[in-house]
Amino acid sequence: MPISFAKINKGATYSRQALAELWGYASFHAIARGVVTPRDDHKIVLFVTEEKQSSAEQYTDRLSGNTLEWEGPTDHFAEERMLNAETNGEEIHLFHRERHHSDFTYCGKLKVSSHVLRSDRPSHFKFLVV
Repeated sequence: MPISFAKINKGATYSRQALAELWGYASFHAIARGVVTPRDDHKIVLFVTEEKQSSAEQYTDRLSGNTLEWEGPTDHFAEERMLNAETNGEEIHLFHRERHHSDFTYCGKLKVSSHVLRSDRPSHFKFLVV
């Protein structure tokens, strides 16, 4: 299902539940992953948490200014799609939060500036907020 960013404001905060309702999902579980690729849409949405729960996979993710240093999931979900996003007319969007169990701030669209793909551990991406 395509999602819209028409009512999403850069710098505003949103809970997953509020976004799920805005986008017409039955519950926030549809967008509970760190990488979300809505069906029949040309968008990739990253939900990045810097300080994760102790029980969660401890990826090293850091937003500093307009640069996001990010480790991809161990299943390497959507990595090739992110790398080809610009060529394929897809958008990558970032929701970021400092600490788990808090709302996310919408930071805007991202562009891949560099990457190191790995098969034995998380890949590393550097994104620029554009």
